[in-house]
Amino acid sequence: MITPRDHDLFAAATRAFDRLDPVIGRYRYAGRALDVRIANSLPRRQQVIRMRDEHYRDTLTGLGVPVWDGHDEDAVQLLCTSGDRAVGTLRLSGEDDLHDDFAGVRSVLGSGSFAVVGRALVVPELRSCGVLQAVVHAACRWWLAHGRGARLVVTCLAATVPSAVAFGGRVLTEPLLLGPNRVPVVLVEVDAQTAVDDGCRWLGRHGWSVA
Repeated sequence: MITPRDHDLFAAATRAFDRLDPVIGRYRYAGRALDVRIANSLPRRQQVIRMRDEHYRDTLTGLGVPVWDGHDEDAVQLLCTSGDRAVGTLRLSGEDDLHDDFAGVRSVLGSGSFAVVGRALVVPELRSCGVLQAVVHAACRWWLAHGRGARLVVTCLAATVPSAVAFGGRVLTEPLLLGPNRVPVVLVEVDAQTAVDDGCRWLGRHGWSVA
């Protein structure tokens, strides 16, 4: 005898996606709650794409790159949510990502492997509220916990350099004019452990709790 299902599968699907997309950091401040997770599932990667398309397309076009490029499939994508709303994202990618954009980058980086932090994005109304700092802190902590090495290179739009420096970043270059619109980009080297420690102190000073 065949017995058909008499209930929906929405809750089960949500649990399955949550297993695929583990939360790696929880941040709380004055009634605001942020969860940072690894976006592995298609629905959450689509949230990353929608955020870039809605808030970052003009910048990416100026840099000469698509909303989702060849490095994205293999990159670690981080997604920050407040409730059900996506409010921030960034990606951790391999060093080939940097070599594609900057010829001769070894002249400032020297030898040794590194990962690239890029595509950092926060929705406009929450910029300067600590969302970017929470995402970067979670990314560096996760990277260290998974034994990936401590050396990171951040590709910063010129306006975001102070945030990287606040995490112990060392500015490597003057603004480099990248892409068809010659967008000013600065390379900043960050030690992941320093970023975790300095980021935790920054968040604490500004009233955020970290879990």
